[in-house]
Amino acid sequence: MRFAMNPDMVYQYPIWAVGLLLVGAAVFGAVLIELCARQLLPIELRQQHNDVAAAIFSIIGVTYAVLLAFVAMLALEGFNKAKAASYAEAARIGGLYNLSAGFADPEKSSIRNEIFEYTRRVVNVEWPAQAEGRMVDEDSIYLNGLNKITFALHPAGQADGGLHSLLLQAIERLWDARQERLLAAQTNIPDIVWFVVIAGGALTVAFSSFLGAPSLRMQLAMSAVLAASGVLVLILIIALSNPFRGDFRVSTAPFEHMLSRMGATPEQQ
Repeated sequence: MRFAMNPDMVYQYPIWAVGLLLVGAAVFGAVLIELCARQLLPIELRQQHNDVAAAIFSIIGVTYAVLLAFVAMLALEGFNKAKAASYAEAARIGGLYNLSAGFADPEKSSIRNEIFEYTRRVVNVEWPAQAEGRMVDEDSIYLNGLNKITFALHPAGQADGGLHSLLLQAIERLWDARQERLLAAQTNIPDIVWFVVIAGGALTVAFSSFLGAPSLRMQLAMSAVLAASGVLVLILIIALSNPFRGDFRVSTAPFEHMLSRMGATPEQQ
């Protein structure tokens, strides 16, 4: 159980390997529980209570299915928010870069240099840190540099004043977008939710052993399929619960696109 709840363990391996391990463990556990139930509860006794057990099992199964769907939707919603935050931040970078064209050198070059270095740091430093589960500093020397450059500007007229105001607003929106991304990277499904999902799945599979099928092979097959189906949804939750980690993490594509727009080095602009 701790394996599935500990991202540092899960995300060190490919998701397919984690999936095979979890499915195999769940199927093995379901078969073992059923074999133990065969020894403790005679098949005749279980068949006598099949109607009552089936009614209760349907309630338990539906309850657990709703729980799995709810957690899966939370994980998907968090993943989509993280992806949207990343694209929004890249869009803010692009808007700020385009806005800098209204200034003359050396201010224009200074602004674009800070934008370029900030984007490069996001791709080369912050993204790998997020992929390893490490915290990223909320502050940014490059955004602070943009603030200093902007506050040092002295607009000469109304037009320059309007452009200066737009630049301040664009930098503020970039700060907000950055905070949204960092928040998404730090937001995980709580351990108590993992415990309830895993314990609930184990109890659901265990309760299925109260049902008695005449054929042992059929009973084992049904228990194995039940366990595997629940674990498949659990794997989906694991893959989506940490948007910046694992094989299906949010891509740096929008930031790399911005770097390609800005060129290989800021001097080329």
